[in-house]
Amino acid sequence: MTNKSLTILMVLAMVAWGSTWVSAKILMRYLDAYSLIYWRFLLSAIGLVVVIKISKASFKMDKKGFALALVSAMGLIAYNYFFFTGTHYGQAGFGGVLVTTLNPILTFVFIAVISRKLLDMNDWAALLFGVVGVLIILKIWRIDMSFNRGVIYFLLAAATWPWITIVSSYFKEGSALTFSFYMFSMTALGTLIVFLHSNIPSVALLDTKGWFNLIALSFYGTTFGTSVYFMATKHWGGKKASGYFFLVPVSAIVFSSVFLSERIDIYTMIGGLLTVLAIYQLNGYNLISLREKVLFWRS
Repeated sequence: MTNKSLTILMVLAMVAWGSTWVSAKILMRYLDAYSLIYWRFLLSAIGLVVVIKISKASFKMDKKGFALALVSAMGLIAYNYFFFTGTHYGQAGFGGVLVTTLNPILTFVFIAVISRKLLDMNDWAALLFGVVGVLIILKIWRIDMSFNRGVIYFLLAAATWPWITIVSSYFKEGSALTFSFYMFSMTALGTLIVFLHSNIPSVALLDTKGWFNLIALSFYGTTFGTSVYFMATKHWGGKKASGYFFLVPVSAIVFSSVFLSERIDIYTMIGGLLTVLAIYQLNGYNLISLREKVLFWRS
């Protein structure tokens, strides 16, 4: 796949992820977090069966791939519990900005620590931008008001995501679609056995609106969005792939405003802009000349 094609898919995938914040907020009115995790990833895995067959990819995967899928699935369960619960207690748009801008910054820090990379001045400046941006989003000067349940769950979600990104980036041999299929299947099965005690949760309470959002969350936001993301981590690495996260908060704000009538305050917008600049800097885009960007786009 060319860099141009993958870039277009990543833009669409990040917009899909932005929409999941609205769907999650709506679905928490019908089901609990673990039930939503089960149905989200069961349906997403079924969707991937169709995609894998159409793309003529193989369902075969080696033992290392299975191990990485299992560890990633554990991370997905934790992340999605914090994700769903956070949207229940907090604003979807706020969470979409805080979590998705903090995710790539934390991913960069974790990768730097694991690889024992010495940060240069540009990296430190970017991290400073990121820290200041997050503190502004949190309105740290009003800590007694800001740190409600929703914020705490959003912060836990952001802290969990680097686990998934870094682990999945070690998967190199085989299809990213196949890896996602097994990871989603393990996520659904693990949630059913461990947290739902093998009792399949009922979806009888879902009306047309609920079903629409569950299908959108599963097939568009997860089957499509996450598969493209892990495909990008395989081809580009976790650091570069996570750089596209800046598109998620923008789409999350738009969707939350349109469908939930949420108002995003000026502090969230300013802080979000600073964290986006931090992500841009951390991924080194400012060091790439215009000619190199054009060559990358055409490759």
